[in-house]
Amino acid sequence: MGWRVSEYKKLEKRFFEKLQNHLLFLKRILAYSYKRFVQKGREKLTIMLIPHSEKKIFNFQISLFTISFFVVLLSVLVATFFITTSRYTLIRKEMEDLKNSQHGNVTALNLFQNEISDLDNEVLEYRNNIKDIIQLLGASQSENIFGIGGPETEIKNLSEIIGLTSEGDYESELQTIKRINADIAASKRVLMNFKKFLEAREEIISNIPNNWPIIGGGFVTSPFGMRRSPFTGKWAMHQGVDVSWWPGAPIRATADGVVVFSGMKGGYGRTVQVQHEYGFQTLYGHLSRIVAYEGKRVAKGEIIGFLGRTGRATGFHLHYEVRIGTTAVDPMIFMTTEF
Repeated sequence: MGWRVSEYKKLEKRFFEKLQNHLLFLKRILAYSYKRFVQKGREKLTIMLIPHSEKKIFNFQISLFTISFFVVLLSVLVATFFITTSRYTLIRKEMEDLKNSQHGNVTALNLFQNEISDLDNEVLEYRNNIKDIIQLLGASQSENIFGIGGPETEIKNLSEIIGLTSEGDYESELQTIKRINADIAASKRVLMNFKKFLEAREEIISNIPNNWPIIGGGFVTSPFGMRRSPFTGKWAMHQGVDVSWWPGAPIRATADGVVVFSGMKGGYGRTVQVQHEYGFQTLYGHLSRIVAYEGKRVAKGEIIGFLGRTGRATGFHLHYEVRIGTTAVDPMIFMTTEF
């Protein structure tokens, strides 16, 4: 074991000796090179300027160090020139690209301005159409349906807030957009109310007896009001209308409702009475057959019986009455001619 340690120390000693010798050798080379460099640098060159005339010859001496300094300085100046030129070219190209981009932005903004103008015209036409519709529906136009209001904070300079600085920076277009948004919001509220109105109107129409009571046709043979009785010849109040058509023609409910009477009813013969919403009640008399019985809920247009001549009748026809509460009214006010 001891001999191995001894060998290791010998190897270590030889390694450091060789390393020291190499370092000394390198030191001598560097010292010699520096000495030679200084000697060469201090050497001088004589430059003579000889004129063609007989004037005195001008000469001067310059060292290699000085020449090297000017060469390096000239190289730095040339490199700086090329770098500056390249950077200037790059900046100029970027400025051209920016100019083109700005030109494109101006074009886009002009298109934007045109679109805003077209949109403003469309909204104006839209508002006028809504007003016309509401007027046709009978709504009052005494007040502005597009009214706006509420607390607000005044903006002193809209251009500064959005980063636009020139006088033509589309502030008017932004104000137009703001007004259009307000108009659309107001129109939306009007349309929602209009929708509710139409829904309510549809519900009212479906519950008002306004259908023609005989499917397929018919013609009125005796209207509502005073008439001479076909049986006595005396004047009497006729509280409905008589509509003649083919025997057995289907009779339909003229509105949604509930059957409150179904059966024989004196001079009306076989009769169906239907109670509707809003106090309306309809009566269908002289039927040959009944298919809707008391307590049944019938839909508008649903068949409730068939045309006949039961009861006090001179021929096949339907006696049709409309009452509001207990008062008989002229059914022709509500009846349509859609068979």
